[in-house]
Amino acid sequence: MDNTINQNIVNENIDSKVKAANMPKGDGIAFKKYGLVAIVFAIVYTICLYGNRSSITYPIFMAITLGLIALVRKSDNLPFLKDRNGKVGFNLFYVISLMLLAVSKCMFTSYSLQNLSGLAIVLLFMSFIMQLYADTTGWDIAGWICGIFFTIVRPIEYFPWPFRDFAVWVKDKGSETSKERKSALMAVGLGIIIAIPLLAVVISLLISADAVFSRVLEKAFSEIHLPDNIGDIVGIAWTLFATFVCAYTIPNSLNKKNINISPAKQGNNNPLIAITFTILLGIVYLFFCLIQVLFLFTDSMKLPTGYTYAEYAHEGFYQLLAVCMINVALVLVCSRAFAKNKLLTVILSVIGVCTYIMVASSAMRMILYIQAFQLTFLRVFVLWFLCVLSLWLAFLIVSMYKSTFPVFKAAMVTITVAYIIFAFANPDYQIAKYDLAHVEAYVDESENVAEYITGNLSPDAAPALKGNKKLLKDLEEEVRYTYPEEKYEGIRKFNISYTRAKALFEEN
Repeated sequence: MDNTINQNIVNENIDSKVKAANMPKGDGIAFKKYGLVAIVFAIVYTICLYGNRSSITYPIFMAITLGLIALVRKSDNLPFLKDRNGKVGFNLFYVISLMLLAVSKCMFTSYSLQNLSGLAIVLLFMSFIMQLYADTTGWDIAGWICGIFFTIVRPIEYFPWPFRDFAVWVKDKGSETSKERKSALMAVGLGIIIAIPLLAVVISLLISADAVFSRVLEKAFSEIHLPDNIGDIVGIAWTLFATFVCAYTIPNSLNKKNINISPAKQGNNNPLIAITFTILLGIVYLFFCLIQVLFLFTDSMKLPTGYTYAEYAHEGFYQLLAVCMINVALVLVCSRAFAKNKLLTVILSVIGVCTYIMVASSAMRMILYIQAFQLTFLRVFVLWFLCVLSLWLAFLIVSMYKSTFPVFKAAMVTITVAYIIFAFANPDYQIAKYDLAHVEAYVDESENVAEYITGNLSPDAAPALKGNKKLLKDLEEEVRYTYPEEKYEGIRKFNISYTRAKALFEEN
């Protein structure tokens, strides 16, 4: 089976190299196929998202983008929801997840949540595009990460393509166009150029001549605002240019040139190397985990003199989290780089179990710290991350015993679903709701809960403060500076959370 896959990939690589060798310096047909779609995408992206990434236009943009992808796939005689192997399920999952994440962008205002959702959308979208065009059979986590990276950097690698193809398309179009048609096009273009200044003068005169006409035009174009400064003009121009290049080069290059990543296979390095260092690590981990079980889970040991529970929990948490992530990477690398060995598999499984104890210890430490200093966004996110890390580790352990287990797909689905639940749970609201029970307490050694709620949380938290006039008023004053109203004015910038919070502020 592996030999067949490898042979297919070799054949595809040879075919793509032959195509590239026979390909002219420009491809007018490709520009005809991808050019208009890329231009439409650039315009839609700029109108919907330029300086506006948390409003109702985000799901509109995503829906149009998915429609454009379907159009491009159709022009390539390829299905929209089927991958290279003819399967639908995973691509349908991508489409639904991308739309849900896009909807979440207009439902909440938290900057932390917005940034995380933006990153999730970019990674998920690039993975979806790659899945449509590349044969991902046999790829493991490392292969998928490399594939997503190569997909993201393709606009840099193939930057000249849209301009080269456009030049060839114009040349081909010119040779096909008759003199009469050229003359007609020139006449229409000249007429448009003459009309622009005339329309500007005439419309200005008519507006000043009739108040009703002026008011109708004002209402019709109330949502269209020209850039106020040179920064916006340059920003809009750059956004149009960059998104056009990306939209043109990514599907075009993926269709013409494969991502050359070989399927994951068992390594052939001497497993004795891995056995040696993993045994040593395993001994240390077993001793450490024994301490954790005796102290954190049975409470049979006492803290060192001078330590409080909060200090102990906070001091060791991030180091433990780093060790857990190292262990997950260790299991991944050893299972890929070294020849299969039963003893190595057992040792890695023991390290996996120790990692679960460390994850539990990390969670216990964070819970102790939360009990002392309440909730913050970072603390909630860290607990979420520990849950996801535990599931990811479970997939890696299963893959050591069953080599055909699709680790990346399982991890991708799990992380995506878990993050969607996290985002729609409205973390700022949940944090405010929990912390309100401890208004006189502290979130750290210097800041109390009330200051944290009103100074660090977003308008998402406002519904949790309903009935508490003082905190709601303090939050309103902070929101005026941190979340200025002009960022959410008008239909284009409409945000559900901000509108709801504003209504609560007015009621208060």
